[in-house]
Amino acid sequence: MSKFFWRSLPGWIAMLIVTLLFFLGVFQPLEWIIYNNLFRMRGTINWDQRVVLITIDDKSLNQFGQFPWSRQRYIELLNVLDQSQPNVAVFDIMFSEPSPDDVMLVKAMEQHGRVVLAQAWDNKGKPWQPRPELEQAAITTGHILMKYKDGDGMLRRVESQIKGIPSLGIAALEAYNTFAETPPLKNIENSLWINWISKVEDMPDHYSFVDVVQQKIPREKFKDKIVVVGVTAPGIDVLTTPFDYEPPTGGVCVHATIISNFFQDNFLDLFPPGGWVMLLLLGGPGLGWTITHWRTREKLGFLGIISIAWVVFSLLMLKLNYWLPVAAPIVLFATTTGIVALREHRKIKLDNQALQYLVNYDGLTQVANRRRFDEYLQQEWRRMEREKSYLSLILCDVDFFKRYNDTYGHQAGDVCLKKVAQAMTQGVTRPTDLVARYGGEEFAVILADTDVEEAQKIAEAIRSQLKALAIAHGSSEVSQQVTLSLGLASTIPSADLTPALLLKAADEALYEAKKTGRDRYCVSIKLD
Repeated sequence: MSKFFWRSLPGWIAMLIVTLLFFLGVFQPLEWIIYNNLFRMRGTINWDQRVVLITIDDKSLNQFGQFPWSRQRYIELLNVLDQSQPNVAVFDIMFSEPSPDDVMLVKAMEQHGRVVLAQAWDNKGKPWQPRPELEQAAITTGHILMKYKDGDGMLRRVESQIKGIPSLGIAALEAYNTFAETPPLKNIENSLWINWISKVEDMPDHYSFVDVVQQKIPREKFKDKIVVVGVTAPGIDVLTTPFDYEPPTGGVCVHATIISNFFQDNFLDLFPPGGWVMLLLLGGPGLGWTITHWRTREKLGFLGIISIAWVVFSLLMLKLNYWLPVAAPIVLFATTTGIVALREHRKIKLDNQALQYLVNYDGLTQVANRRRFDEYLQQEWRRMEREKSYLSLILCDVDFFKRYNDTYGHQAGDVCLKKVAQAMTQGVTRPTDLVARYGGEEFAVILADTDVEEAQKIAEAIRSQLKALAIAHGSSEVSQQVTLSLGLASTIPSADLTPALLLKAADEALYEAKKTGRDRYCVSIKLD
């Protein structure tokens, strides 16, 4: 279980990150963009033939003048529609101001018998209703409030009811039900997620207001239909849809679309909560567990495949009237893949560092080994040659170490060497100083930018650190404790000299320290 959790841990982390970002609304602008493009990729679907749209467009304004119009225009329209009974006339127009023609409009509405009027609320929540006499003459009213416009100006859902008042589209369906059978109104207590159909101009039964009142459209076009009337002329009642955005259309398109969605039973359904849980688990821990140990190219290739597959799947689901999130899942896949890759990169880096340590450091004493010593001596020699500064070298040998091993055993000898290395490390202070195990019981110290006087102080500091440890050595001829003999050489590197000469000089100084009694350091005066 712990192995599975550790392997899938990047996915759990990605899942938490994406969930947090989702609730913070970070993905929403991306989802809006993708939503619009998915609709365009899906293409248009069929309008229901029982819906007719009559628009107050530029052509109508050019004929009848600036909007708003006299009530007489709508009386003319109702007279035309009355000749094509039965039908429902739905006005996405507010008749809230009094007019001398209200009496005649009331008569026309009563003559028609199935007129649905619009109502709304202002910003303070005050009702904005038709004139009382007009409202009484209407078969019903419906709200036209579009309170859920998103940040990009797009309307994606409407409230089916507000304060007990149905939306204009639902009110129209209720009126239509008085003479024709309609599908059951399901889930009308919830928000309605609009399934956009096409551009308004591509709607088969879409006519200009002026053409209708001038009776250029056959009367049978309106029989047994819901006729929705509203403004699409620019700048009056602007609405952007995935299909009508440059230029936008009018708000009347919403109500026509809602009615068609009801007839076709193709409102959008959202991604269910259970689907979210499954997606998070599969796209997070599941994906993290799967791609662990894959090569980077394989990870990136798989990320591309599942991202494209999700977009295609979302498009197919939109054709089936489901709106699936796209940005959040793809970010989840990418985040999981990225965290897995970063973890494995870090692991490889740590492994390489560990390997590099094993290559360059002595396993027993944990100081640099001979290989690292040779590399570092060459490196610092070149650096000091450029800087024309001193480079000093100290070679150290544990006095009578063979006798120590014979007396105390090899395990004790190993412990002794560790302590000697510890004392030497404590005797140097700068990051550029290198303590190395030179071989067996021999150690070396490379001191860059250090002249002979400073090097002697460091040599004495190393001896003092070792004496402070007081490592017993009963077989030594010079002390009852472990001691060191040290050879020191120092020079300013130049093209005429080599590191080998410095090493030779330090070795000769070490030999001199042993020869003259051990437990001391000697200095080589010059390099030959």
